[in-house]
Amino acid sequence: MPRPLETNATKPHAEVSKPPQPVLRWRTIVVCLAMCALLPIAGCARNRPHGIAERYLENLQQFNYMACYQLLSDGDHNDRNLREFLTEIPLAPDISPLWFRPVLHSMHFELGQEHRNSDGLTAVVPVRITMPDLPLWERILDAAAGPEGSGEEAAQRSLDTGDYPKWTYDDKFFLVKEHHHWHIVAGFGVRDRVVDRHREAIVDYTDQHFDKAIPEWQSMIADLRSQNATGSLGLAAVYEAELAVIRKNQAQIAERSAYIPKLTLSGVAMKMSEERVPAIFGAITNSGDKGVDEVELAVTWYQGRGKNLKAVHREEHPVVVTPITFTDFTSPVIPFLPGETRRFGFILTAPTPVQQAAAPYVTIASVAFTQSAAPLPKLHAPPSASTMRSPKTPAAKASPKIAARGIAGTPAPTAPPHSATKPPAAAPSAAAHHS
Repeated sequence: MPRPLETNATKPHAEVSKPPQPVLRWRTIVVCLAMCALLPIAGCARNRPHGIAERYLENLQQFNYMACYQLLSDGDHNDRNLREFLTEIPLAPDISPLWFRPVLHSMHFELGQEHRNSDGLTAVVPVRITMPDLPLWERILDAAAGPEGSGEEAAQRSLDTGDYPKWTYDDKFFLVKEHHHWHIVAGFGVRDRVVDRHREAIVDYTDQHFDKAIPEWQSMIADLRSQNATGSLGLAAVYEAELAVIRKNQAQIAERSAYIPKLTLSGVAMKMSEERVPAIFGAITNSGDKGVDEVELAVTWYQGRGKNLKAVHREEHPVVVTPITFTDFTSPVIPFLPGETRRFGFILTAPTPVQQAAAPYVTIASVAFTQSAAPLPKLHAPPSASTMRSPKTPAAKASPKIAARGIAGTPAPTAPPHSATKPPAAAPSAAAHHS
């Protein structure tokens, strides 16, 4: 008879196997405890001054501007709403929206060690910034494109390949503790007043009033460096680079004066502008061997004849203006090149009684050389009348009344080539010197 199948259930003393118990090794326990302990420490570090600066830069380069704005102080929120903040983001490039993201993407930020002040409520975190040298970059690309081209087409490719001049400068995050949390201080209001002064100072530079412009730049730089505001030191570095250009031109007084005879005027005439007011039109040629950033003409009004001849009014007008700031490739930033001819035109500003009773005499007042390290483009051929570059000038229409007075007519053979009228019978020697 077959024996029944024995199972554990039928064995009276059979051992039933137990499921394995989890085993935690001591090393695993230590690692887990250490990781748990580090989590709050890491969270605290992100809320410290260095961590706040780190978070701001991360959000900035990820184009998360709302998060950047939320990290600012209460005072900055009062000065700027989010929309206004987007037009002036601290530590971001001050350029047009077209180039903002590409340039920002190319920027590199390196944070230093935080420093807390003794008051316990303020702190500083240094940051070193490397970015494209925008004014030099623009000039290099425009020089490669030539007088009739624009460097804008090559700009994006330049950023993609990293083939651009770089500029490194130091700035600082300034932070304040508010509501038990650290916030970044931008200081918009104070910096805005400096930026407004810079716009006015640019006019003095363009007019080549270097003795006036240099103290203005020095004052702006000093004010920026005295502010406890994030981004102000970087702006001061920009202004310092501009000041270096102005100082170089101021130091070249003798060279600039000696170069004036190499700039020749032609076709100078007084005509009516489209605004129906008198204006001076003509052309200027750089017959020398230097690139020129600025040229200013003087219009001296003479009244009387012979011994009674006297200058009654003088006005000055820039006719060649090459920006020292980045222009977002809105127009070619190329100096006035050797061998180049440019047209010019400007509306006269003399009082009406002076214009009715006196005659204008046009001379070259001053010149400023280019100080940029960018190469000068080559002129492939002498410009013709149809290809000469000219600035935006008031369009002119010949005025019969002015022509009848001889002011818009062709100068007499003895007149200097840049006189808008027949020269005075006894023109001052200074005026003759510039002829």
